[in-house]
Formats: sequence, structure tokens, C-alpha cells
Amino acid sequence: MSNPPLNERRLRYFHEVYRQGSIRGAADRLGIEPSVISRQLQQLENDLGLTLFERRGRGIAPTDMAAVLADFCRERQADEETLLATLRDFDGLQRGLVRLVVGEGFMDVVGRHVLDGYCRAYPNVEVRLDLAGATDAVRMIRDDEAHIGLGLNPPADPAIEIVATRAQPLRALAAPGHALAGQGGPITLAQAAAHRVGLMEKGYGLRQLAQLAAFSEDIAIVPAFTCNSIAALKRYAMSGLGITFLSETAAEEELREGALVAIPIRNPVFEHAQAKLFVRRRRALPPAARRLIEVLRTFASARCIDDRSKPERGVGDTGDHHEGHLGQHQQDQR
Repeated sequence: MSNPPLNERRLRYFHEVYRQGSIRGAADRLGIEPSVISRQLQQLENDLGLTLFERRGRGIAPTDMAAVLADFCRERQADEETLLATLRDFDGLQRGLVRLVVGEGFMDVVGRHVLDGYCRAYPNVEVRLDLAGATDAVRMIRDDEAHIGLGLNPPADPAIEIVATRAQPLRALAAPGHALAGQGGPITLAQAAAHRVGLMEKGYGLRQLAQLAAFSEDIAIVPAFTCNSIAALKRYAMSGLGITFLSETAAEEELREGALVAIPIRNPVFEHAQAKLFVRRRRALPPAARRLIEVLRTFASARCIDDRSKPERGVGDTGDHHEGHLGQHQQDQR
């Protein structure tokens, strides 16, 4: 005897419970009573003949079958979004939605050099821009909370496809009057670590790179100042209280105005840091998102950076993506 057709409402409730990790969390998100969701989940399990959640004390834990069903729900939701967007856009990008998640260090650059022109060219396309650290950005792309991610050394994830990269070395940034500012050449990481240092909180790409660099040289970097804001790190360095580690992209304006000085650091981890543009593997992106990726690549080409990708095929069309290079100012910082 075949299973009954999947009930849309039950699938929606299930997926929200899976995402939130609890029936209460899903109920709060959907604005309905927990008992309603609980009954619908039970009915879905009966329809499928499977156990989707194991009851553990006062909580629940998803089974392996729940993970498979959650992937199905996510893929179907993304495919439906892409289909509707494609049907709407036969006459061009007259409507649409693109969600971009970037590190804070790219906000000014992406806004000035990319989004301004994109939004002017496609005024009826809604752009949603979120700030997130590298780890959170990967999660948002993996869970389809955003179409395109831009991050500094994002953590590897089998669900993520890297579509462009660009070397983005980290520097020690200091106020002009700081002791390191007059070095005149590259310094060692040990020299930098001997001073007061400001770092991002754990979980951000910058913090992970600093820890990896310190580990590679068997030294300790003990932060005197910790925050979750690149703007605060730059303010800390400009005050003369200490230094921080950022790319020149993240402090483009401050360096140009002479408020900060960038000192190269002789450390392979810092020297080979990379910014990466990424999407979810095998996701068919809507036209607005594909066009934004093309704009990002055009920006890279305009700055004389070799782009070996194939934008004419459209990222997400076939899943056969090619890694290219980002422009000089196209790298993530958090």
C-alpha cells in the first residue's frame, strides 16, 4: 500500500521544528500553538511510517530520516523560489530578490563598488544584505537563508561551492604614532604579539586566522581587547592603545586618510589568507542572484584580476561551477 501524498502544512511545520530544534521554537516562529505542531508532526510520522524525532526528556532530537526530509524540504523551497523568479523575469530583471551575506570588512567596498550600480540598474530587485562572521555566513548559505556569501577563509563544508577567490593578506594596523608604525618593512608575528592586540571574538574568520598563525609559530596572542565589530577594532588601533590584524581592504578609508598604517607580517597564514565568494552546491539560483554574481565578477575583471570562471553559464544552472578570482577589494573580513 502506497503512502498518502505529503501534506504541505505538515512539511512546513516539520521543517520549522527541524530548523529551530524544538516544537516550542517553531511554534513561536510560526505564531501557532505547540500542540497544533505536535499533532501535525505525529500525523506526518504516521503518513511516512517513520520516526522523525526522538523524544528525550523534555526535548526532541532529529533522526537520520529527519535530516533527509529536511534536505528535501529545503531543496523544494529553493526550487520553487527559483521557478517563480524565472517565470517573473522573462522580460528582464523587473522583479526579484537576492540575499547577500558578507563580512563587515566588505560593507563599504561592496556598497560603493557593487551594490550601488546594481541597485541603480535593477531598481525593482530587492536586495537584502546581512553581516555575519565566516562560520555564520556558511551556515546561512547552507540553510538557504542567503543566496551568495562573501567571507574570509570560510570553514570547509561539503554543501558549499566556492565560485571565486582572491588573496587577501592580513596586516598589522596601527596608529601612525605607534612603535610599530616606523618599522619600515615586514615584521614577525612575535614582534606584533609583543604589543597590545585587539581581536574579533571566537567564531569569526579573523580570530581563527590569528589563532592558526600563532599556532604555526608556537606563540601566544593574548588579546587586550575583544569585540565583534571591525569598526571597533579600527577605532581601538586608531586610538593608539594597541594594534589589530585586518586586510587593507577593511581599512581602505582609514589608510587613505592616514589614520592608520598597515605593516606587513611575515607569516604564511596571514600572507595567504583568502576571501571567497560562495553559494550552496547544486542550488539553482534565481536570475537576480545570478546577475549579482556576474556583477561581482565584472568588478573583479575591471580591476585587472584574472577571472577564470564562466559567468555566461550562470552560477547554479548546472552545478558545474568554476573557481575564479575576486577583485582587489572583493574580500571578506569577518
